[in-house]
Amino acid sequence: MTTTTVHTAPADDTESAYSRACRLIETELGGRRLPPEPRTWLDDLARTRRHKTAFITAVWNTCFPSGVVEACRVVEAVYPFLDAAGLCTEAALTAAWNILEPDAGTWPAQLQDQRRSFTGKCLNRALAEANAAVA
Repeated sequence: MTTTTVHTAPADDTESAYSRACRLIETELGGRRLPPEPRTWLDDLARTRRHKTAFITAVWNTCFPSGVVEACRVVEAVYPFLDAAGLCTEAALTAAWNILEPDAGTWPAQLQDQRRSFTGKCLNRALAEANAAVA
């Protein structure tokens, strides 16, 4: 009787149970790698939470809200109005503008346009940072 042992690289502690199972099938049984793990609704929920957290941090750092609570309010107001690619729309900018500059109606029109443009640039920068942090 002959015994064979397959030597593989030491297991990585960060490797998931699914990856270990695939490696076992490949090495011990001579099989093929299984398709990637199926995504579940929990994966999407976790990604959304990570994105919102990164977005709140980015708004706090770039849009100059009065506090963290106001940054959270901005993100909650803006989030439903983002487009499918996660980019800022005019409705999202209006939602952020209403929270960040609530008394803007008393300002001259030229100042309102300048500040709204500045807020739009800050919001787009915050979204880019949040998207990069989650990717």
